[in-house]
Amino acid sequence: PEASKTTLIRRVSLDLTGLPPSPAEVRQFVADNRPEAYERLVDRLIESPHYGERWARQWLDLARYADSDGYEKDLVRPWAWRYRQWVIDALNRDMPFDRFTLEQLAGDLLPNAAVEQKIATGFHRMVLVNREAGVDRAEARFEQDVNRTNTIGTVWLGLTVGCAQCHNHKYDPISQRDYYSLFAYSANLEENEI
Repeated sequence: PEASKTTLIRRVSLDLTGLPPSPAEVRQFVADNRPEAYERLVDRLIESPHYGERWARQWLDLARYADSDGYEKDLVRPWAWRYRQWVIDALNRDMPFDRFTLEQLAGDLLPNAAVEQKIATGFHRMVLVNREAGVDRAEARFEQDVNRTNTIGTVWLGLTVGCAQCHNHKYDPISQRDYYSLFAYSANLEENEI
């Protein structure tokens, strides 16, 4: 049977914003007998800032977002929140996916790049950072570039490309040459504080 209006508002609110509706919102929706009441509810929830917060979590997991470096020292990244907020804002503005991709992968290379476009490239900064004494910086950078390459493959290609780091990919058409071509992009990144 068709769900009740109370059930519908709860389901759609949890799905779109991750939050239950308030009692006042439930009463308002139940009392709205217009044929387009449900569509109006969906539009209102999508316009909520909580929409971007809810859906950004999935992207931030893929981008391996963290507020700290990891490893032994696990130092805080005081400005990491700016990338997180960029993702939330991009989703709330309904940024087209091609632009969402471009700004995260190369926002700093756009002509007259705005600070927000440079912040978007924080995607590349979301790697483990080993600041322990005695660590080989070149080796640590290599590990970061491998992580970036594998993450780009997983997130944008939908493939686990890491196998091709050592050999041609067994089941997917990813050769070592392809892998290291993508790796060269990551290895060419410069890390600057903004």
